Amino acid sequence: MTNIDVVCSICKGTGELWREGPFGNMCGHCGGTGTENSGDIVESTGIFRSYEILEALDVDEYNALTATQKDGVKVLLSCGLVDLNDGKAGRVRLWNWFGAESTTVANLTALLS
Repeated sequence: MTNIDVVCSICKGTGELWREGPFGNMCGHCGGTGTENSGDIVESTGIFRSYEILEALDVDEYNALTATQKDGVKVLLSCGLVDLNDGKAGRVRLWNWFGAESTTVANLTALLS
């Protein structure tokens, strides 16, 4: 889980207030940290950032793809996140394009473990 922190709306990121209070000069809203939690991102398993997929691609295998398959890889990478879980388009297409015995699929499978 990744926290999304933003600048404290009360102290504006300084962690201090310019008035005396029960916490002295420390901002009681953010506890003196200068940030407040705005939310959390829960990262699912089997979903990877595009750069991780790009790093797993074997260059020679990519170059051997048809123009249509290369375009498909580019579309997947442009999504930002690629789902490699069973039955999902990212996995199905990459496995079909590169082949189950390819170095690329071996690298992608290693990401999943």
